[in-house]
Amino acid sequence: MIEFFNAYHNVIDLCLLNSVLAIGCFLLLGVNLFSLATGGLMAIGAYLSIWLTMQQGWGFGPALLAATLAASLAALGLGSLVLRLRGDYFTMATLAFTEVVRVIALNWDSVTGGALGVFGIPKLTETWHLALLLVVVIYLAWAVRNSAIGERMHAVAVDELAVSTAGYDVARIKLAIFTASGAIAGLGGGLAAHLNMFVAPGDFGFLRSFDAVIASVLGGVLNIAGPVIGAVILTVLPEAMRFSAQMREILVGTIILLAVLFLPAGLASLPGLLRRRVTS
Repeated sequence: MIEFFNAYHNVIDLCLLNSVLAIGCFLLLGVNLFSLATGGLMAIGAYLSIWLTMQQGWGFGPALLAATLAASLAALGLGSLVLRLRGDYFTMATLAFTEVVRVIALNWDSVTGGALGVFGIPKLTETWHLALLLVVVIYLAWAVRNSAIGERMHAVAVDELAVSTAGYDVARIKLAIFTASGAIAGLGGGLAAHLNMFVAPGDFGFLRSFDAVIASVLGGVLNIAGPVIGAVILTVLPEAMRFSAQMREILVGTIILLAVLFLPAGLASLPGLLRRRVTS
């Protein structure tokens, strides 16, 4: 077991980190929000934690707390502006936010290192940090889903107009979920920066945001295990197929396509589906 961990601890760390980010998107998809702001919010958390620890002498814990607060405030401000948009317009607005943050990072050399990025970041993130965070985030997501707020979230996803007619403030529910997701992304960004010991603006673009959403969709948005399953598959597959970049992209794309076509509830629904087939 120890040998396995020593050999694959980098992949394990990435699985844990990507699972945390996927849980953030899982919450958003629970109220029909397809957001691509994860990359931009991660960048805010990452660069702020780097600046505080490397240039201001802050401890790791306070820097992560500041990164979480900064990203949640950014999500609160962004959400206040874009949550009035619907469907594709909302998604495009969140993608524009991520691109704006990435371009700022490209040109703010004194803080972000510009296109070359920041090297020599102290490795302060440990595997147990990520594992503990994942457990906490899963518990919180589960608790929210099984609370009165979760019932309202489900109702918003099914019929937003009916929830508004019943007297509930749909905009406030969505803004709270969007802010919570931003906090998760900011904390994930701070941990990622001190895990990889290097960051560059390209680490926080469209693909980073898209992967977090796809992990939730692939695993399933109806089961709390779905985002974790999706994140693990999307992390392990590319690592296992490093020998062929072309085959890797084809295989990952094929799995996503098959899952969407034949398992609309995600891979997490597969055991139940097989069980019903056997007993029928």
